[in-house]
Amino acid sequence: MDMKRTTLIISYWLMALILFAIVLSSTGYTFAEALFLASSLLPVAVLFRYLLVQVRFNSRWQGIRNTCFLTLFILTLAFLAVHLAHAIIQAFHRQLFSAVELGVSPILLNPVFLLAMLLLIIAGDYFFEQLVRQNLPESEDTITFNSDRQPVKLQRKEILYVESCDTETWIYATEGRRYRNKRSISAWANLLGSDFIRIHRSYLVRISACQGREGENILIGDARLPISRKYKEEVLQTVNR
Repeated sequence: MDMKRTTLIISYWLMALILFAIVLSSTGYTFAEALFLASSLLPVAVLFRYLLVQVRFNSRWQGIRNTCFLTLFILTLAFLAVHLAHAIIQAFHRQLFSAVELGVSPILLNPVFLLAMLLLIIAGDYFFEQLVRQNLPESEDTITFNSDRQPVKLQRKEILYVESCDTETWIYATEGRRYRNKRSISAWANLLGSDFIRIHRSYLVRISACQGREGENILIGDARLPISRKYKEEVLQTVNR
């Protein structure tokens, strides 16, 4: 990720932090206290954002179950972060105002509120990242990942398609290159953006690399990749014969 994009993404998270602090300050906290509480929840939001795209839906019920477990895990971390931050604020209060007891705001103990705020933050990050990616010239856009413990750097236009194989994915690139990676195909779809399209639960292809359709298959070089019923309508509208 280049410096320009990194700066923009960091700017979004700082803005989200300030807005979250403003919301919390309306519940009775000073802005400084609200900012500290929001800061304690920010790492939880970042972790949620990272883990959520790793959830696989190769099996619908397994995907739903993993999402539920992830939600409970994140809420547990959020409650721990809130209580730890609040204990620090309380200790600070006791030093300055020995007679003042500051209780946790009930809204911070509401799991629906916490989950809604975390989801709002990561949804905003997702759409902001898509906007940044669309406005970043492809020639400047480099994808960096690890394959067999070795760093790999490819330009987006070098990636032909991504194939999901159970617990790993294969990235097929120009000149017959291919790389193995542990990132889920959903995470790759999120990373690669609108230049790529899902044609099957196991395949993500670069639109400009598609050489046409043959029956229920997409042609990319020597590869014939199946189109599933779920994605067929979008593929037919996007990929010409």
